Amino acid sequence: MKAKKLVLDTKKPLGNPNGLKMATGATLLLSIAVEYKVAPQLISTGNYTALAYPFLINIIPLGYPCWKWINHHIVNYKIYKQLMNIVHSEQLVDYVNKKDTIIFNEREVEYGVKIVYEETSEGTYITVYPNGIKHSDATQTLNSRLEETFNMNVLSVDHQLSYTRYLLRDVDKQKMGVTDNAF
Repeated sequence: MKAKKLVLDTKKPLGNPNGLKMATGATLLLSIAVEYKVAPQLISTGNYTALAYPFLINIIPLGYPCWKWINHHIVNYKIYKQLMNIVHSEQLVDYVNKKDTIIFNEREVEYGVKIVYEETSEGTYITVYPNGIKHSDATQTLNSRLEETFNMNVLSVDHQLSYTRYLLRDVDKQKMGVTDNAF
């Protein structure tokens, strides 16, 4: 059985913007090089619409953040919403300015948590990396909040220096029945 995994980074929800800039720049240079070689032949033949095709290669670097957004907001919407409820209710995000907004009417995040959600055969693992937030001690006391949100019991908590990992499992599904023949 393949494990389900979702990574939520509140500081960079769509991935690393510097990596995106580098990938876009590299594909732009590649498309300009192709245009330099192909443009004279296309202009001489009158095929002006084909001049736009090399620039379509710039769609490739934009595919990753689009897929990440689709994965969070459509494919794994329920899990994403539950994790974001935990983040907001426990104040696990530090904003730069309380009133200023940036793209899509969102506030700019100064320090945020990274949450890794994994469903395996042993149970559901939720790993919380505080990444310098003011309430970093709150990441170690999420037991009741996780139980309430996911409707599962927290079986173990692993506190490390850089992260806290919770193991959640639905105990009701694992109850063993005792019959008269067992004795």
